[in-house]
Amino acid sequence: MKLDASIEAKLYAKETISLPSIVKDKFPKIQSVYQPENIRDLKQMISESKKSRIPVIPRGAATSGMGGITPLKRSIMADLTHINRILDLDEKKKMVSFEAGLRWWELKHFLKKDSLDLYTCPTSLFSTVGGWLSTGGYGINSFRYGHISNLVESIEVITPNKTMTIDRREPEFKYFIGTEGQMGIITKVGLKIRDSKSSKSYLVFFKNTSTAVDFVYDILKSSKIPPTHISYFDPNRLEHKNLHLKEKISFPQMEGVFTVFEEASSEREFLNLIERKKGMLAEDYLTEFLWNERFFPFSMKHFHHSILGCEIILPIKYLDHYVAETREFGKNYGIPLSTEATFINKHDAVVFTTFPSDSRKLIYFLHLFLTYSLTHIASRWGGKPYGIGIWNLPQLKKFYSDEALKEHKHFKREFDPLNLLNPAKSLSYDHKVSGFLKLAYLMSDIFSNGNPLVKPFKKILNRNYGMNKKTLSESDACANCGACVPVCPAYLMNKTELVTAKGKLFLLKHLIDGTSVPKHVAQKAFMCLHCHLCEYVCQSKLELMSVWDRLESLLEKKYGRPKEKIDEFVKQVESHPFYTQLVDSVSFSSNNNHREPENV
Repeated sequence: MKLDASIEAKLYAKETISLPSIVKDKFPKIQSVYQPENIRDLKQMISESKKSRIPVIPRGAATSGMGGITPLKRSIMADLTHINRILDLDEKKKMVSFEAGLRWWELKHFLKKDSLDLYTCPTSLFSTVGGWLSTGGYGINSFRYGHISNLVESIEVITPNKTMTIDRREPEFKYFIGTEGQMGIITKVGLKIRDSKSSKSYLVFFKNTSTAVDFVYDILKSSKIPPTHISYFDPNRLEHKNLHLKEKISFPQMEGVFTVFEEASSEREFLNLIERKKGMLAEDYLTEFLWNERFFPFSMKHFHHSILGCEIILPIKYLDHYVAETREFGKNYGIPLSTEATFINKHDAVVFTTFPSDSRKLIYFLHLFLTYSLTHIASRWGGKPYGIGIWNLPQLKKFYSDEALKEHKHFKREFDPLNLLNPAKSLSYDHKVSGFLKLAYLMSDIFSNGNPLVKPFKKILNRNYGMNKKTLSESDACANCGACVPVCPAYLMNKTELVTAKGKLFLLKHLIDGTSVPKHVAQKAFMCLHCHLCEYVCQSKLELMSVWDRLESLLEKKYGRPKEKIDEFVKQVESHPFYTQLVDSVSFSSNNNHREPENV
């Protein structure tokens, strides 16, 4: 299937964090989006790419925000989400094999029926497994079970030259993990799984960062307290969660350490440690709410047009120093920074520092610049980038050693000699955008160290960014996370993201801005059951049913209402056996949009 409407191509090229239109419009455009239904279709697509010399951008669910699917050359895009069949489940060996376009949410639900579970999964639960392997991420439970690549037994990969099945122990395996689809497209995965286990979560509050980090160190040193997952939240990060609690309950203005255990024997020792460290144990309902929020890291998008920040891997021993310095940095420039850290082993944490902005305004460019300043601060405390994409090209040598970079580039030339897969990124020759970003990165260091030359900018930057919910439209509040896609009955039938909540909000924004929309594209927005499923999983916690009424009214005035098409669509969905399964499956991944806090 080919999606060649320009508005659909724009939607599929959109990521969770985007460059301003004035910049992005200078980049080459995606010519069209192809949706291979199976591996044979994908091979044919790559074969045609070789003949025409038009590059291919592999795309999963587009949940990254680093520019991994942004085209730097005229390209076509491969939407891989329809290559998603589960191939085999071996309960005895605890192995599952599947096509890599499968979403983690779908895999988790499939395993749940047999009381099985994943060892670890990303916070972007609605991303594809292949996409997550290609970006090389850590996730929930990584502290205990390590990087996701440790749990993969084998992968099948398609390169422009050949198709390979690669065991995790083979030397070629490393070239396809974390390289963002530049080496080859992962099409099949063999993954280790486990029996489901019950877990117990605790949230403990402390008065300052150093005490919170000391508490984490004591957990790490104790053999009697083996946690599955540990994370840290600063007061600003918890305050963002308060906004969604609607003042019924609230997190205190303190530092939080969140810990998950699967061994009941850990509880007594852990509670004794809390008492010794003078921590304050949170009520169960706050702990439950925060654990549920693990799959919705961008929920504050509900209140802000844009969210910016940096994501780095930082030594735990410097976490309190990094937090202290970034807090001072935030005060200097009037930006309310918030920090969350997920501990991935006994030495390192993935640290996510964010702040609100507005991509419609000029100040957004300065804020983008300041994200580089934050990475300079992290670098001074031993930090390195979590991923590359386009945005972190200036930090490429902190991500790869010289020898590793040389090896990866050699492998790229051998298996993709025409540079057809996601070209002009980190493992290709330097693109002109790379030079521009390197210059911006170098200049941003001036802002990170309090240089007197930046004083004139402080007046521009030092503004109050209040949580102004009323001025934000639903289309601006969309986090573009894709959670609504796999739960949408219209997507099940039409196979284009334009019919999902994400797509319809994108369409609404274009209509409001006066962009012309083809009639056959606009009519797809009417294919909607108003079933609320998109609301149940919405990361931004938007109430969408009234929005769909408004959108359909706007489209009806302009194009008429396609009644026969709507009736046929409803009939097809309601008779589809997967629809009932879909409704049942949403329960365990809901963000509690329609549930009042309990035990208040």
